[in-house]
Amino acid sequence: MKKSVMELLTHVKQEVGDMIEENPYGYIDGIARIASKIEKSRKYRIKDYEEVINQLTNEELALFKSEDISEEGIMRGSQLLDTCKKVIAEAKEYRREKNKKTNRVETNLLTHAPYFVGGSKKRKAQGKKDGYIKIDKDGIRKMTYQNNLGHMLTMADAKALFALFSLWEEQDYGEWVTFTEYQIVNRLDMGMGGNQYQLVRNSLEKLRNTSVVFQEAYESETGKRVKTERFDLIIADESTVEYNKSGEVNSKQFRFQFSPHIEKSFNHGYYTFISIAVFNELEIEAAQALYVMISGIASMENASEYVKEEGVFIIPLDEVYGTLFLEDRRPKNKGVVEKGCEELKSIDIIKEYTFIKEGRSFTKLEIEITDWLKDVLGKKDYIGGGGIKQLTINDMM
Repeated sequence: MKKSVMELLTHVKQEVGDMIEENPYGYIDGIARIASKIEKSRKYRIKDYEEVINQLTNEELALFKSEDISEEGIMRGSQLLDTCKKVIAEAKEYRREKNKKTNRVETNLLTHAPYFVGGSKKRKAQGKKDGYIKIDKDGIRKMTYQNNLGHMLTMADAKALFALFSLWEEQDYGEWVTFTEYQIVNRLDMGMGGNQYQLVRNSLEKLRNTSVVFQEAYESETGKRVKTERFDLIIADESTVEYNKSGEVNSKQFRFQFSPHIEKSFNHGYYTFISIAVFNELEIEAAQALYVMISGIASMENASEYVKEEGVFIIPLDEVYGTLFLEDRRPKNKGVVEKGCEELKSIDIIKEYTFIKEGRSFTKLEIEITDWLKDVLGKKDYIGGGGIKQLTINDMM
């Protein structure tokens, strides 16, 4: 049993036991309070909730089969376990509501994917040694990636970028986005602590030193695909540090300015809805990358190329491997994608997935998405003032 599951199981039994003892006849009113408290702790994923519910169910079945416990003991134990299940089910519903909250991410960024799941150890080591790395990357859309520190952006860095976009959205896409480290950590729902702040600092530094060439960027105002010049994701930045009386850093405020390419896409409505909360549910980087890849495909201009019927995507495996930058042998790459799909299925982002074989080789990935993801991707009906229709899942049939 996972440590987080064991911890949650122990915690909910203690909380519910105390609640029943304090108010044996009106304890049911406290279910929502305990569930809310558990959810606000930010410690657990939906998978943890589901595993705890399964464990409680098994314990209840074992309790009724027991011949060594009195009838009264069985009823008391059943009351505790059943109430614990109700608490966790309520916490799970709170999380599902939270997962519906989304923010806009520029669609060209999702289809070109300047972040990496794969990449050989040799390549990464050489980049750090040289203090510079440049990569030509295939996938749904081709791109050239460059980082002046020799780093390859990870999915954690991508999540930090999405959090910046969400803050920028709240500030009405002004010339600058202003934020503190605390705001980013809080937006990422990572919990508070020194390690989380350091992770955010590392991501911001890597993003500041990243530039790209989108080989197949879509311009919604012209309806054409173009090759961009090389541009920095963040073209300007400032920071202000406040110190306390002891000379220690009290707070640090940043101001970032994004590339005009990104700003223009947002202004013309070429964006995709992404849930950072759902991103946090996913433990496997491949699952995170597949989630944003599918979302980006659904929002791009020629989604019908990949969406064959309502909610069903068929994507060439070479493009999937390229998007995730998987550089190993095909069977191993397929295994990475399969693990990612399994996790997406486990938290109800996709219903089913199949690897399609042509001849002796697997060549395509078929994915059917859930109603939840359909609802998220169908929020937007039109792109910009030009009246270009944003494809919804129903339009792609």
